[in-house]
Amino acid sequence: MAHLEFKNAMFLLLLVPWAAMIFWFFFRRIYNREAAVAISSERVFRARESVRARTYRFLPALRFAAVLLLIIAMSRPGKGIHYSSIKNLGIDIMVAMDVSLSMLAEDFQPKNRLAVSKQVIGDFVGRRRADRIGMVVFAGEAYLQCPLTLEHRMINDIVNEVDFESVHVDGTAIGDAIALATARMMDSKARSRVILLVTDGMNNRGSIDPETAAKAAAEMGIKIYTVGIGKKGEAVPYPTGIPMMKQHVVIDLDDEMLKKVAETTGGRYYNATSSGVLWQNIKDIDRLEKSQVEIKQYHEFYDRFQWFLLAAAALFFAEIFLRSVFYRKVP
Repeated sequence: MAHLEFKNAMFLLLLVPWAAMIFWFFFRRIYNREAAVAISSERVFRARESVRARTYRFLPALRFAAVLLLIIAMSRPGKGIHYSSIKNLGIDIMVAMDVSLSMLAEDFQPKNRLAVSKQVIGDFVGRRRADRIGMVVFAGEAYLQCPLTLEHRMINDIVNEVDFESVHVDGTAIGDAIALATARMMDSKARSRVILLVTDGMNNRGSIDPETAAKAAAEMGIKIYTVGIGKKGEAVPYPTGIPMMKQHVVIDLDDEMLKKVAETTGGRYYNATSSGVLWQNIKDIDRLEKSQVEIKQYHEFYDRFQWFLLAAAALFFAEIFLRSVFYRKVP
C-alpha cells in the first residue's frame, strides 16, 4: 500500500537547529525580560491591553511555522514507491517478425506486407493482456528487440518503430529466429510457452535450419504458431524505387516448411491473406494451459512538496503583511 515517504530525508536534520531556535527564543522571552520602568502592579497595563497587543506575542509563530513547512518541502514528501505482488494466469510468448525486403510487396494495397504484419501483431498483443510477450526481428540475421515482459505498451512501441533498417543483412533466416526465440524462453517457468512466427518467405540464410530449430523448441515444450504473410505463387506489386512505378514479382512462400515447423511443436499454421486472419484464428492459443505466475507491480513516486512550499510562502508573506499593516509600530 502507499505510504508517506521523504525523497530527500537528509533535509529533515534541519529540524534540530529549528527546534534549538525555538528553545532559544522562548528562553530569552522567559528568563531575559526586565522591566524598563518599575511599577507597583501589572493591572494598570492589563486593563489597557487591546486585541492587537494580546496577539502580537504570537506573531513569531508564523515565522517558525513557515520555516518548518519549508524544511518539510525541501525533504520532498510524497506517496512513496511501493511494490505489490499479484497472481496472474498467462503464458509466455515470443514474437518472431520478418523484416526482410520481400516484405515490401504490396499485395495488401495500399499497405505492404510489413505494415500488415505490424497490424496483425498489434492486434495479437492487444488480446494477450495477461501474457508475457517478447520480440525478435529477423531478415538475414535475427536480433532480440525485447525480452519477455508484461509492458505491452513497450512492445507496441517497438512494433511501430520496426522497419527494414532494423536488420542490415537481407535474406530470411527463419531457423535462426526460432533458435533465438527459443533461447530467450529457456528460463521461463510458465507451463505454456509459444513462439509466434510471422514471415513471407522461405529460409535462405542463417546457420540453423527451421526443422532443427523446431525440434529443439519441441523438446523444451514450446509450441510454434507460424503465419505466412501474402499469397503463394501469385505476382504481387513490388516498388521499383521510382515514384508511382511498380513491378510485379512472384515471391515464394514456403508454406510446407511453415506447416512442418508448426506440426513438429504441436502448433498451427495460418496464411494471412488478409490483415484480420490472425485476429479470427489465433483463439487456439486461448485454450492453452495457463500457468499461475507471481508478478510484481511497481508504482511511481508522487511528489507532495508543492503544498508545503505554498503554505510556507503563505505564512511568510502573512507575517510581513501583519507586521507592516496590522502590528505596525509608530516611532
